[in-house]
Amino acid sequence: MKVIGLIPFKNEEHFLPTYLSNVKPICDEIIAVDDYSTDNSRKIMEDAGVIVKGYEDTEKLKGGWTCGLIRQHLFNYGREAGGTHFVCLDADETFTSNFVPIAREVMEQLEPGEKVSMQWLALWKSCTHYRDDWTVWSNNFKDFIVRDDPSLDYGYGYMCEGRTIGPNDDNTLRRLELEHGAVLHYQFSFYNNFQLKQAWCQIGELVQKGPSAVGEINGKYSITMLEDNVGMSKMPSEWIEGIPLPDIPNFDPDWNEKYFMRKNLLPDIYRHFDEYGVEYFKDLNVWHIPQLRERLNG
Repeated sequence: MKVIGLIPFKNEEHFLPTYLSNVKPICDEIIAVDDYSTDNSRKIMEDAGVIVKGYEDTEKLKGGWTCGLIRQHLFNYGREAGGTHFVCLDADETFTSNFVPIAREVMEQLEPGEKVSMQWLALWKSCTHYRDDWTVWSNNFKDFIVRDDPSLDYGYGYMCEGRTIGPNDDNTLRRLELEHGAVLHYQFSFYNNFQLKQAWCQIGELVQKGPSAVGEINGKYSITMLEDNVGMSKMPSEWIEGIPLPDIPNFDPDWNEKYFMRKNLLPDIYRHFDEYGVEYFKDLNVWHIPQLRERLNG
């Protein structure tokens, strides 16, 4: 068994130490694709012994950040490196600490093509509490680990959701119950950054699909608005023991640029505004973000 972590990243220096803390101990190797990061992300990964690939390594990736295509290339790199099992977390995620001691035992029990499905805990405006209510952000399980089978391929989709190669069905998914481990997702911990990323996704989808898709896009992303009245649960201390937290405030209502990690997305958004005109995007539900509202009103 050779366990390889596969991760795409772009300007994630605040999250990568958190990711590495509980992913690196269970992997024999980690392979990453860097989407032209301009911060310290690549150095953090290389200093940790991660094999970092860039667009310069893969001609087909030079057209842009297409998630499904990058994940397929990551699996190709992992196969070339002799991987048998692949761990597929994103940069703003890590495993709960209670999973680390049993992780490799769990993976050893998989048959080719089988996957470990784990609960995806949405940490909500906090690094210690997760969403626990009736919404889509609760009781959400994803395929984070797969044992390879040469016949498997990755299903490409724009702004894709899937993590692993091959189908997700009753024959492949092996659910791990919460008391044995889960995946911590820090994206929602930092409201400002999350909202700008969602706007970037919506604007990118409108460029891809055209104005007739405005309703579809607004509907799809409506669930990402952060309500004030939500159900929350506090994590047991053993789930987060030893995990270094991202070094930014839990919540920054004043949009302090010092901590605005996703400001690197603004040039992409502004480029679309310049190319298509701001009015092209006026019906998207993204104008609650101050930096974008200034462009619309300016």
